[in-house]
Amino acid sequence: MPITQRNVTLLMLVIFNTGILGVTGIFWMTNARTLLPIAVVGSFLLIALLFAYWHGWEPARFLASAFLAIVIAGTINDPLLTFSVGTTPLLAVSAAALIATPLWAVGSTLIVAMALLVRMAAPDADFFVADFVIYLLNSSAIVLTRVVAETATQHAEAQATAAEHARAQSEIQAAELAQRSAELQTQNEQQAQLLDLVATLETPAVDMADGVLLAPIVGHLDTRRASQLTARLLQDVSERRTRLVILDIAGVNNVDTAVAQAILHTVQAVHLLGCDVIVTGISAAVATTMTHLGIDLSGITTARTPQEALGQEIGSRK
Repeated sequence: MPITQRNVTLLMLVIFNTGILGVTGIFWMTNARTLLPIAVVGSFLLIALLFAYWHGWEPARFLASAFLAIVIAGTINDPLLTFSVGTTPLLAVSAAALIATPLWAVGSTLIVAMALLVRMAAPDADFFVADFVIYLLNSSAIVLTRVVAETATQHAEAQATAAEHARAQSEIQAAELAQRSAELQTQNEQQAQLLDLVATLETPAVDMADGVLLAPIVGHLDTRRASQLTARLLQDVSERRTRLVILDIAGVNNVDTAVAQAILHTVQAVHLLGCDVIVTGISAAVATTMTHLGIDLSGITTARTPQEALGQEIGSRK
């Protein structure tokens, strides 16, 4: 269990109560009638402060510190305490430093110092300037020690608070990152779905008749679209048990070597599945361009329109 200010204060209050009860017993046995009432009242007061602090009344520790300083200052000139004049004044300062604050320790030091000055001024003084200076030095050392300890405690608490704040901020940032990651994942999934939809719309495949599939190509045919077209046609041919694919390129704006090669590769891939392919929609301009490029389409069946290609298929089956 960590040592806290409350634990130290409770322990010191118990020690004070034990000590003052012992002093009360000594005064009773020595018939010290002058100090006995003070000791009895002090015993009851310290016991009350102990129970009050035990139940959470924080000012009890400050009252106990002030009471001890006043009692020591008030009895410092009594002959019975002469034997302990060197250590008794420091008791008030030490108690205030332990159970109160450095400021209360300074106050206890000043209260006892005034009592010591009174004792030094007495005709039969047995407490001298050197003793007073030693008392002040010892008291200052006790106060400074308490200041250093309290500063270190406050610094440690500040660091703990900062660490807790940093941990809370890290948790918040982690939660935000997780939320952003989930949002990005959702966006990526939606984007992938849109890309699939676009790819489907770019390379549609429509059933024209039983076993006949029409695949019109519209716009520019690049490597990406050619790969998508080939993959989609192969999948549809396999799933639909297609006998004939009509590849209509009437909507292709421009035909170059890359486009022509893509069309040839698509036709060859579909042929490997045992499916016939008829290319339709070859315009005069496209035919001229392909001729100039030296592209050989002799192995490919062509027709002017998809309807003509469908008619050829129907005629060949009769």
